Amino acid sequence: MVDWDEQIKGHLFWVWGGEEGLFKRGKEGMLVVTDRRLAFIIKTDMTYKMHETHSIRQLKRFEAGENIFRPAEGYTLEHLKKDLAKSYDNLQVPFRQILDAVSEEKDWGTLLKVKMNIGYKAKVFKFSIVKGWVKYPVKDPLEFQRMDWRPLIDLIKTSI
Repeated sequence: MVDWDEQIKGHLFWVWGGEEGLFKRGKEGMLVVTDRRLAFIIKTDMTYKMHETHSIRQLKRFEAGENIFRPAEGYTLEHLKKDLAKSYDNLQVPFRQILDAVSEEKDWGTLLKVKMNIGYKAKVFKFSIVKGWVKYPVKDPLEFQRMDWRPLIDLIKTSI
């Protein structure tokens, strides 16, 4: 349920994410962060053109060394509500269910690990920003960005 005084704080595109574990395969999606929850949107009503426009803006901000952790213009809480209802594959986690969030530097890029209570279990989800894709035989990330996850981690830790 969307709380109407809630605000979107950041919207990241080209996110490769999923549950940590053996035989767990990541998926491409968008990470939408409000002041109350984290949402990983795999299936969206956003048009291809709008997604492409925001992805290119994010890439240009990376290249310019700018902060990319910001809301996407035109994407509102109403869009988030529709996207969350679109599929059970879309994940939303209120900050009160998040146990910990840390950033890890890897040789290939920067990883965000979020430990959260899902049901009665603590699960760890990993997220990273993709720099380039290989599309054959299946779409997979080829390279990853180096991302400063501190604004998101600070937001989570001050909210839990």
